[in-house]
Amino acid sequence: MPLDEPTSRAKPRSTTTQPRTQRQTPHPQPKRGDGDETRLKIILPASIILIALVGVAIAAFALPRSLAPEQEERISYDKDQQVALIDSQLAGIDLEKVRAKKDLIMEKSIEDLHAAISRDDLTYEELTAFYLDRIKTYDAGEKGINAVAAINPKAIEEARALDASSATPAGMRGIPVLVKDNVNTNTMPTSGGTYALKDFTPKDDADAVTALTNGGAIILGKSNLSELANFMDTKMPSGYSSKAGQTHNPFDPLNLSPEGSSSGSGAAVAANFSAAAIGTETTGSIIAPAAIHSIVGFKPTKDAISTAGVMPLSSTMDTVGTMAKSVKDAAVLYNASVSDASKAVSEQLDAGFLRGKRIGIVGDDPQQALARKIEACGAQAVPVELSEDGIDNEYIINQDFKNDLDRYLQTYQAPVKSLSDLIAFNQKDPSRRAKYGQDLLEDANEVTEFDKAKVEAMVKTAQSRIDDLLRDEKLDALVFYDNEGVLVPATAGYPELTVPAGVSDEGAPRGATFVAGRKEDEKLLNIAYSFEKKTAARAIPENYLN
Repeated sequence: MPLDEPTSRAKPRSTTTQPRTQRQTPHPQPKRGDGDETRLKIILPASIILIALVGVAIAAFALPRSLAPEQEERISYDKDQQVALIDSQLAGIDLEKVRAKKDLIMEKSIEDLHAAISRDDLTYEELTAFYLDRIKTYDAGEKGINAVAAINPKAIEEARALDASSATPAGMRGIPVLVKDNVNTNTMPTSGGTYALKDFTPKDDADAVTALTNGGAIILGKSNLSELANFMDTKMPSGYSSKAGQTHNPFDPLNLSPEGSSSGSGAAVAANFSAAAIGTETTGSIIAPAAIHSIVGFKPTKDAISTAGVMPLSSTMDTVGTMAKSVKDAAVLYNASVSDASKAVSEQLDAGFLRGKRIGIVGDDPQQALARKIEACGAQAVPVELSEDGIDNEYIINQDFKNDLDRYLQTYQAPVKSLSDLIAFNQKDPSRRAKYGQDLLEDANEVTEFDKAKVEAMVKTAQSRIDDLLRDEKLDALVFYDNEGVLVPATAGYPELTVPAGVSDEGAPRGATFVAGRKEDEKLLNIAYSFEKKTAARAIPENYLN
């Protein structure tokens, strides 16, 4: 069943090896490398290319050809426009001086950036210019990552205004953030990755963007996404959109999928194109790209961050979340994104929080590698099962998508007014507007019978399964690798948070994804922070450290 990201991920894959279908039998999981080196710096070995090709061959026998996503290509659209916007803003700025601030910015936390600014070692203008310069070089340049879909034409202007203010650096003040291109911004187009909306600039910001800008965050630009939250066609590779082209994973472009639909946000944070980024998730689309890019992905309890002004896939499951290099940065960005202050969490996280806790291990854990990591944090690891029977996210998405999208297009006065209009528009130039097809759109458009009670029953079933498992086994949280177990918590609307957990034997990033009960976001952040501090297993793409 189509997902905005697979419910289970096998060994990090070539984009050709796995369809976005819930019923697809998962590929065998790879052996997990310990990957516990602090801030491990890796370049993927050439062997992963061979592994990817073997995966393609296996998939050719195991999968109908029509279901398999096609191989990534180097495709980027309209980069000249982005470069022109960057150049116009960087005119007159001493870029050599800006680049000399590298050690104050690269891989630094939000707290570190604010400290440098407080010491007058760094300005908001320099920080913003540094990221714009990197985007021009590594994202929009030859063989670039293509994680960024649009640039804020006022980014430097906003940074200079903050430099002129005497306000104390705090929260997300002055911190450049990329926002996924399905979240409304009134200074840049919001396309959802579609060609039809590539020039559509909504009148109003999404609630989350309003909260961020009210707190002084600098919206640096829009991050690319898998078109329409990866709900375009089963053959479309993750990270592709008709607006911006194909995003690549900086750990191994073309061979290692960027995954998710928040693929641009994940790639951008990993490659230091912004301090942090906003993503959205329906079923794994923050968790999957965060895990495969060795960053933190926090999908909070549904509606903790408002989804008003976010282009929908499924109003039942859609959630706005944060992507960052650390758990604390994810928490800081979360607090800056909430419109309701009562939903804020403490940023004073406890490194010893896992001691004495009981954590349920869901899914495969060869050599008990994940269990050993949990136990090393002072917690008890308990193998458990979380049934997915009767939970059908494709059904939920197809029940929601057409009506939700039509409502969004009409509410925000988009140039196309319905899913039917969008399909017809794409059919006029499919080579650009629907390069890999649009079968998922067409299938959703044919849905005429809607059963809200059935959808609600699935949500309640998912919630009760997690609640019952946590209660009966006396667990504080669940954990699984990557996005292997996202279906049930995504349907339930419960919080999930993935933390870097090292790399596989093949050298590709892995994530440990924790799940807690409804509205237990602060507890979940503390659990993940405790794990992060003990394991220190984040990998970084060495080719993008210059």
